[in-house]
Amino acid sequence: MRHLSLTFQQFTVELGQFYEKSKTTGMVSVTMKRMTADRLKRAAKVKKVMPKGGETVVENPTSTDIQYPIIYRATYKKSKISTIVSPDEMEKFQHAYATVIRAYMDTLKKKERAKKVKKVTK
Repeated sequence: MRHLSLTFQQFTVELGQFYEKSKTTGMVSVTMKRMTADRLKRAAKVKKVMPKGGETVVENPTSTDIQYPIIYRATYKKSKISTIVSPDEMEKFQHAYATVIRAYMDTLKKKERAKKVKKVTK
């Protein structure tokens, strides 16, 4: 199992590769989660560096006007990638992410629904 923590530019490139691979088999799952003060402290211990935008959250956890960093995770089969996007970089990330999603929109499958049978009334 491969798990990489990447910059958001690397994440979108790798995500595009996941979608390309999933055209033949498998599926890609993308999740996002807000990074709270506790999660940021754990991430800082593991990486030895506080994620960008995390200092203000850790210093003022009870403040109401804080913009939280967000962690994005993607999985394809047994490969996992993730990135932490700071509030300052969110707009750039959204544009890059939207570009990847639009590029691979053709691989989405329409939901199969059971056909309703009309009852014949006499």
